[in-house]
Amino acid sequence: MRSRPPSGKTGRARVDLLNELGMLLYSSKPLITEAYAQESLVLSERLGYRKGEAGSNQLMGISKAARGNYYDSMMYFKIAHTIFTELDDKKGIATTFSNIGIVYCSQSRFVLAIDHHLKALAIYEEINDRNRIAHSLNSIGIIFRKRNNLERAEEYYRKALRIREETGDLSGLAMSYNNMGILVKEKGDLESALDYHSRSLKLKEELGNKRGISISYSNIGEIHMELEEYTPAFEYYMKSLSIVEELEDEEGISSNCKLIGHIMILLEKYDEALEYLERGLQISTSIGARICESDCYRELSDLYKAIGDFEKAFLFYKKYSSLTKEIFSENSAETIAKLQIRYETEQKEKEAELYYLRNVDLRREINDRKLVESQLVAQEHLLEERVMDRTKELQQSMKKLKKSVEGTIHTLSKIIESKDPYTSGHQLRVAELAKLIAIEMGFSDERIEAIYMISLVHDIGKISIPQEILSRPGKLSELEKEIVRTHPQIGYDILSNVEFPWPVADVILQHQELYDGSGYPNGLKCNDIMIEARIIAVADVIESMTSHRPYRSIPGIDKAIEEITQNSGILYDPEVAEVCARIFCRKGFSINH
Repeated sequence: MRSRPPSGKTGRARVDLLNELGMLLYSSKPLITEAYAQESLVLSERLGYRKGEAGSNQLMGISKAARGNYYDSMMYFKIAHTIFTELDDKKGIATTFSNIGIVYCSQSRFVLAIDHHLKALAIYEEINDRNRIAHSLNSIGIIFRKRNNLERAEEYYRKALRIREETGDLSGLAMSYNNMGILVKEKGDLESALDYHSRSLKLKEELGNKRGISISYSNIGEIHMELEEYTPAFEYYMKSLSIVEELEDEEGISSNCKLIGHIMILLEKYDEALEYLERGLQISTSIGARICESDCYRELSDLYKAIGDFEKAFLFYKKYSSLTKEIFSENSAETIAKLQIRYETEQKEKEAELYYLRNVDLRREINDRKLVESQLVAQEHLLEERVMDRTKELQQSMKKLKKSVEGTIHTLSKIIESKDPYTSGHQLRVAELAKLIAIEMGFSDERIEAIYMISLVHDIGKISIPQEILSRPGKLSELEKEIVRTHPQIGYDILSNVEFPWPVADVILQHQELYDGSGYPNGLKCNDIMIEARIIAVADVIESMTSHRPYRSIPGIDKAIEEITQNSGILYDPEVAEVCARIFCRKGFSINH
């Protein structure tokens, strides 16, 4: 029987942790991110934790978008936006605006994309989130670059780059270098482009950002292709394709297939070109990546023109032309300009309103401050007296509470020992040794005290085991052994609802778990076992092997040290085993019975 699923504060903390981990992993392991998002979504919905639910939907949308599934990602982002709006969470609202803008941009719906990015930018400027301001500026720059407005794109890119250099955001800096590289390449400066992409690649490798590395490989490959260096271009594209296939990034796969298909046409390898272009077209069509779909139509037209099939060449060119016209007609420069003007006008109106209010309120504020300062001086003395009195009361209450808890622990320990006279003093001796191990390992005073107290009651579950089994002089049957093995779970069930200042029930549940997973009741391994339980396990075996039992003679301390040393890293935590052995061998400690 395993411990119950998390609830309350523990459950909320788990939701937040899953969402944080997912955000760290989405660019390199989107499938794991999706699994974290699914678990946190189910748990947050069960707990009624709305903020966690919004974050989980946001993370699910990000994981879907990372794999090119834009239709599902949009659905999750909109759910997250609804919840963040309900909670009046400005940062959450802005982030969903930004993510929805990224999806629209990937689908070449530039008017909708820039509208959402401008809304996000306005909120980030309001809450003064510098890194996210830079992110929005970069995203808007991408839209202008895709519409071939390179001057406006560079304006936004350079603003973002300056902020990231000031804040030291390495991930954002890598993105800015990448975007500047693409921009200067399109302006014909291939040398500067290669320098920017090399700097971006270096940062992404340091950060372990697989998705970013694949993008840099692809961009460097494009520069080599511009230089008519087809072999290195092909190699970089294949490296990029390998990574995006591993990440199951469908947009990345379709983009690289299109680029590889283009090189195959230049090398007159038409069968390979057709294979890659058809794959790129199929994926880009299914995920709604319309610019990549348009580019695949153009490349297929060039392919059939190269092999002399002008009918198919004309057919694909018509599809390319029609789709390109559709994309750019619905994203007219006039509409985008209107959105930009609307945003700038709103910002100026806000600035003017703030300036007016500040002047009106300034004189009133000065007068109010003088009055408040005089009142604060009087209140400060009064508060100091109250704080001192309250501190004394709290200290006395804490002493009483601590004494009461310690008394409860000692009483429980005596009750356990009265059940099994052969192990009288066992828990106290385990507690003394566990405390020494914790001290030697450099634990804090609070944690040392916790280990000592938990050790005093670690065998409380034996209360429910028949005394004839506990005091049996011979070997136990398999059934009797199974009964004895229930004592950690019984101990957990007895104390799980008792409020202690330490994780008593959880450590008791795990104190018979072994480092290699061969322990009980849950077969936990290594660091999945709490360190307190790992310490008690070693102290427990040392005390048992140096004590009398009705079913065997005393092995002694030498055999006990040999047991933990030989099984260090197998049954016992290696650090705990080494510290325990050192206590006996170097410091001359002995267990008094």
